[in-house]
Amino acid sequence: MRAGTLMATGLALGLAVASPLLAQAAAPPPAAEIEDLPILGLAQVSVSVSDLAKARTFYGDVLGFAEAFTLRNKRGIIRSVYFKVNDEQFIELLPAAKAELVRQTRLVVQASDLKKLHTIYAAQGLAPGEISKGADGNPIFRLTAPNGTALDFMNYVPTSRQSRLKGKLLGENRISTRLLHAGTMVRDEPTKAFFRTLGWGRLLPGPRGDYIETPASDRNLETKNPPLDPENPATLPQYTREVYGAVYHFALEIDDMHGAREALKRRGGFDDVRLRTAVGNNRHWLIHLFDGDGSRVELMSKDVVPAEIPAFSVMPPGPPGPPILATQRGVYPWP
Repeated sequence: MRAGTLMATGLALGLAVASPLLAQAAAPPPAAEIEDLPILGLAQVSVSVSDLAKARTFYGDVLGFAEAFTLRNKRGIIRSVYFKVNDEQFIELLPAAKAELVRQTRLVVQASDLKKLHTIYAAQGLAPGEISKGADGNPIFRLTAPNGTALDFMNYVPTSRQSRLKGKLLGENRISTRLLHAGTMVRDEPTKAFFRTLGWGRLLPGPRGDYIETPASDRNLETKNPPLDPENPATLPQYTREVYGAVYHFALEIDDMHGAREALKRRGGFDDVRLRTAVGNNRHWLIHLFDGDGSRVELMSKDVVPAEIPAFSVMPPGPPGPPILATQRGVYPWP
């Protein structure tokens, strides 16, 4: 069963007691890592959107990614639109009839030797699907977690849609040039065991250092001022939806957080609260931005914040200046 089919009220009762410090939740304890696992890193995140035109504006005009190509079904109807982060990483948007509770449709991991990886996972008892040719032209196989999370593994071939764009569509308007990580909800023991059996620990193998987070909850919600109260029955459905949007997210690495924030203000018309830039528990500056359906895009600074600046401290609005220091853990000092 997909996580999105759970009753919202029952889920929210469990989420209501979650600590705000779960914003940077750790992955399940890894099992012994599999040596020489032929994985290069995170290749793609796929997100469903209820309004493709608005989503194109957000991912294309606001985040600055070039629209790479469109896949259509046999009747010529759009099945998905790809935006290019870099030559190896893409964001896929899939039109949906309505805004689903779980908008993440799959995560795609790039392999260096797909057949070897398939053999390894078959030996692990994970029952991978057969290797087949994807709609983009790349060979691919799927593993489905017990909670319904779809993990696809593929490698780029020269004739694929992505490979034919190598070296192209890499404009300076991109808010980021790297897809750093993605998150997917893991709350039950069978799914935790599944992710441990994948054999990569926290970081994906390969030179890039990409990773997949598996939090049970997240307090980085879209409604920031005032934040939603998980104990309020009137806003419980909205709170639950925003938690899902926060957990099923992806992160982009940012070289200049102040510059990125100001660019997003100009491009998207966002105010400073929507683009609040604060120090996370991971010691990086973070911005939590949301698309039209409430799916979270996390912007994370490449550099680590100095130790003397406490977590939850906020970058002041306006020109560069000293941070507004947090005085209480878990509480933002602004607004």
